[in-house]
Amino acid sequence: MSNHTAEESWARQHDEPKGIAIIGGGPAGLVAAIALARRGIATTVFERDAHPELAPRFNPDRSYTIDITGHGLRALRHIDATGHFDDRLLPFRGIQYGGRVVEDWPGPGWTGARGDILRALAAVISDRHKDAVHVEYGCRVSEVDVLTGAVSYTPPGGEPMTRQFDLVVGADGAGSVVRDAVQQRVPGFTVARKSLPNYLTMIALDRLVDQLDETYLQALATRPFCVAGAIPGDDESDRPRWFCGIGTRRPLSFSSASAARAYLQQHCPRVLDLASDAAVTAFADRTCYHIGQKLTCSRLDGGRAVLLGDAAGPFPPIGQGVNAAMEAAVALDRCIGTAEPGATGLSGAAQSYTAAWKPELDAISWISEKMLFENRLHTLRANLTMRWGINPIGRAKSEDIPWSRVQADARRWGPLWW
Repeated sequence: MSNHTAEESWARQHDEPKGIAIIGGGPAGLVAAIALARRGIATTVFERDAHPELAPRFNPDRSYTIDITGHGLRALRHIDATGHFDDRLLPFRGIQYGGRVVEDWPGPGWTGARGDILRALAAVISDRHKDAVHVEYGCRVSEVDVLTGAVSYTPPGGEPMTRQFDLVVGADGAGSVVRDAVQQRVPGFTVARKSLPNYLTMIALDRLVDQLDETYLQALATRPFCVAGAIPGDDESDRPRWFCGIGTRRPLSFSSASAARAYLQQHCPRVLDLASDAAVTAFADRTCYHIGQKLTCSRLDGGRAVLLGDAAGPFPPIGQGVNAAMEAAVALDRCIGTAEPGATGLSGAAQSYTAAWKPELDAISWISEKMLFENRLHTLRANLTMRWGINPIGRAKSEDIPWSRVQADARRWGPLWW
């Protein structure tokens, strides 16, 4: 007969490690999984989409080129993944406007589509960490109990099931299931939402030969905001694909391809030199996406849950979203690395992560509101501050300068950046 009481059995059961769940297999979720694996901590990643090697690399309606620079570079160095990015993405050297370099990036950097980034990170897992990182692709999470760590999900081709974890990491994007669960169950956790006038419409640049340097993002116009970038071709023998994002303060819509052509001729004629008639026709029919939704959480943890990337706080794009998401994963990893083992230690690590990362997230979110599309004041301010050497966006890319310091330095200029 066992000498253990019922209370002792219950205590042992609840002290046993249950592991860490990561909801969302995007850049933030995969970087977090890899970083923790390097510490010997196993994770289960739940991702609703297919494996990156089986999924489309890009969505022509939304696939603007992503540049991975300072803060993203810092994250990739933390997980020793720069070699995988060298193999799968294009090198990044800066920004050109009219063939002239207006922003030079001297360090390592890359450009590609979101799918390219995910393929590189998935390869890191496959090559080095497949025993510690278990990714459930094609798996939809339906519910998370952030107070107990229970995750309910349906695996591909299987029946719904529930597992319990010591910590649930919400890396599931702007529509986060985990964030909604924290808001519903954790007293005092609030979410503030703001809608800003930022819209983006994509056009493929399919007439390129050697007109543009693929190692630079190419600014083709400033009003509207037109930036083109390259992503790798479908295989090593293919030329890079080019996309141009046209950013406006109002949604674009066209009655015909002729109307779209007239708009481009008036506002960004360089695009017409680089896009075929078919690309212009597709542009005329393409959805114009509102990308000005901003969200601010009162904190980044609650119960047994913690939030990363867009789940923690989406902001208008300024070329730092993925970089910030990956660095957030590194910040969480460092907090977990100094925590005591078990659920109590992980809860403390989540609180430490909020203290360390929320000021940085709030700062870059603040910066994003100062760089809205087609805002005359913002354009003038950016031009002036760039000449004076205090352009926040340029400094924000540095891996050595926290975003909170960039914000504090900008605010010293008073009304110019308030």
